[in-house]
Amino acid sequence: MSIEKYLEKEEKSVDKHEFYNGKTKKTPGSSYNHNKIGANIIIALGQTFEIKQLSFEVISSDQKIFIPKLNQVLYPDALVVYQKPEFWNDRRDVLLNPILIVEVLSPSSENYDRRDKFMSYKNIPSFREYVIVSQDKMEVETWHREEPFLWRETNYTDGGSIKLSSIGISIPMDKIYRNIAF
Repeated sequence: MSIEKYLEKEEKSVDKHEFYNGKTKKTPGSSYNHNKIGANIIIALGQTFEIKQLSFEVISSDQKIFIPKLNQVLYPDALVVYQKPEFWNDRRDVLLNPILIVEVLSPSSENYDRRDKFMSYKNIPSFREYVIVSQDKMEVETWHREEPFLWRETNYTDGGSIKLSSIGISIPMDKIYRNIAF
């Protein structure tokens, strides 16, 4: 199937599907904690950008990312764009230039998010940081690109703030996990 046909079908679908070079895969549903954590991250980032008057935009999980090199379309849980978003074929639902991508881990998607998705995202020229958030415990990993093929991993547990090097801010973990019961 072509990407154009995929996008046409996706517009009419109740479910979300990711696109892999002609094939599609349904994305699993999400739990309350997963959705709440995603919303908390979007709120925390958006508020910080506004307060600090930064030229970043945070976007929710309905935004598709297209990776031309792989002919792949993925749905992250949240993403950040610097200054001006770039869209594939002027389609505002298919973004090309995220700088930071967030995935909230689910038991069914953890391995996929950690390995396959991360490997795919690395093919996006603008991509600089990957944030992996646990929904079952207070734990966040960040992977920041320091050089073209060098990524630095930092793990955060039990409070404090998460440093997001690609966008020059920190987010308190208690904001990410606000009103989350484990």
